Amino acid sequence: MVDIGEFRSSVILKGVKRVNPEGPVPLDPAHTDSGAGAGMASNRPLPSENGQPSVQPQPRSKQEDHYGFLYSMSEAPLHYDPLLEGKKAREREAKWLKMLDNWDEWIEHRRPKLKDRCRKGIPPSLRGRAWQRLCGSKELLEQNPGEFEELVSKPDSDIVINVIDKDLDRTFPSHVLFAKAGSQGQADLRRVLKAYANYNTKTGYCQAMAPVAATLLMHMTAEESFWCLVQICEQYLPGYYSPGLHAFQIDALILKDLLRKYLPNIKAFMDSKLPPNPDNSRKELDPMLYCTEWFMSIFTRTLPWPTVLRVWDTFFFEGVKVMFKVALALLHMAFASPQSRKECPGFFELTRKLRNLPIEITHENTLLTEMGKFRLHTRELHQEHLAQAGQHFTEERVRVMEIQARRMRSRSTLSVTSQTSDAV
Repeated sequence: MVDIGEFRSSVILKGVKRVNPEGPVPLDPAHTDSGAGAGMASNRPLPSENGQPSVQPQPRSKQEDHYGFLYSMSEAPLHYDPLLEGKKAREREAKWLKMLDNWDEWIEHRRPKLKDRCRKGIPPSLRGRAWQRLCGSKELLEQNPGEFEELVSKPDSDIVINVIDKDLDRTFPSHVLFAKAGSQGQADLRRVLKAYANYNTKTGYCQAMAPVAATLLMHMTAEESFWCLVQICEQYLPGYYSPGLHAFQIDALILKDLLRKYLPNIKAFMDSKLPPNPDNSRKELDPMLYCTEWFMSIFTRTLPWPTVLRVWDTFFFEGVKVMFKVALALLHMAFASPQSRKECPGFFELTRKLRNLPIEITHENTLLTEMGKFRLHTRELHQEHLAQAGQHFTEERVRVMEIQARRMRSRSTLSVTSQTSDAV
């Protein structure tokens, strides 16, 4: 089991509090101690002046937004584009239905058009079906009938009891599927994570898997989510969740090199916020300080939810290079202007901004447009990966080469960009 401490305190949604003209919101009895003493809220109605029980104000119920997240009247719901339900959206949905019904033809002969449609966004009603087709998990499910239930039926291990069960309440607690302890959503999340821990006993369970699996469960069944998680862990991000996190560490080093190549001024600015070495030489800011949560959870705990879905749409087609493009785009927009740099006079301000990215740069259309400015070759990333592995992880080189071979095969055999494709 891999312990990612950052995920314990992460919060995916923060509502914008408004001033309540009616005074403080009454305490919710569900969040108070039933054995409270004097001065504490209780479930018993308080007597009125005439001795009769008075009617107590009830806590405001939460509403569900278009994505399944719960918010109260004192919070702002997530951005939702009403055009998603308009005529253009219905036309896009009809196009995707035709593609899904003729999938083999599109994968083999019309990949550029398919890539373009993924970048424009998959219709919400078809997103689950499309993700399964794009990553190849539908074929795995059909080839392995009954295996998911067999994996789930195995006795609970210490990992399941002591780690997975504790992480259920921490995973998207503001989403309707996972908000209540013992809910069907939590039960399905437990089954998916347990199944994968039994499926790949060498990797086991990593806390960063939970938000990834939960995101899948928002769009498909538990069994479908499991096989999709298998593809993510075994084909898209092989080695990311293994003990030691070597594959992720290598990608963090690759991101540093990409910053040096594409955003040298911003890299120099970020490095300048570190205190110098004793000999006055400059240190380099380790991308692991900020990209651990970005990459390990595939941005589910970093970006607004509409943007997360758009990033995943492209990720399932184009693969891991999408994560590098997102990171480069975010850093460029966050620190490109002189004013944005003035806002970060020191290391503290820099890290705070990286953890709380401005909403104006994380909107889905803004981010996707900025991502298009960075043209990365899959082969370039492949060579970078091997170079970093050879320099920093020589003892892992054989395993890393195997991981890279799997990544490259997945680009050609599944529906992600092949190693011979042009930079996009």
